[in-house]
Amino acid sequence: MTKIAILAAAAVLGLSTLGLAAVAPVAARAAEPAAEGIMKYAINKPSTAWNIYGPGQTNAPVKDKAVIGGGGIRVQVTAPTPDQPWTNSAGQAVTGKIAKGDIITIAFWAKAEPVDGGPATADITSVRVQQSAEPWGGIVEGKVAVTDGEWRIYTVSGRAGMDADKGGAGVALHLGAAKQTVVLGPLFVLDFGPNYDPATMGK
Repeated sequence: MTKIAILAAAAVLGLSTLGLAAVAPVAARAAEPAAEGIMKYAINKPSTAWNIYGPGQTNAPVKDKAVIGGGGIRVQVTAPTPDQPWTNSAGQAVTGKIAKGDIITIAFWAKAEPVDGGPATADITSVRVQQSAEPWGGIVEGKVAVTDGEWRIYTVSGRAGMDADKGGAGVALHLGAAKQTVVLGPLFVLDFGPNYDPATMGK
């Protein structure tokens, strides 16, 4: 297992897996044995390799030792599309298979930067696992408000609304709701199956 996977899993151990949560980065070394156990639920390779697209944004990789993995990608939305926030988005592949009814958790590191003298916040109006081809059906979906300029891990969890074959799903973040700058770090996706009990996490 890679160091980034261990640390990301350890961070997820501290979060609610049945709702939306955000917490500050945590020390992971003591949690590594539990993180090793949770990795059996991973259906992606934790990565900062976000695919950023849309005509109203610019993006560039950044290095930052303050976050797991040592960096991420900065996305500056300069021409927002509030009525179609998916126009400017970030995505990564989900390589594992998903069955309808499974409990899925999406976890990713992020921080915001001020724009035009405003606060360091960002509005991600949709955080979803979706089909990787038309009709892009949503499998699990929620939303995230990035609250400040510090690295935090944000999660969305839910029960899968449809099946997806291996390689048939991906994560998409809709970023185009407002003029904003968000820095995205590693993404981590877990599939706990249909009968998951949060009390068993890490066992």
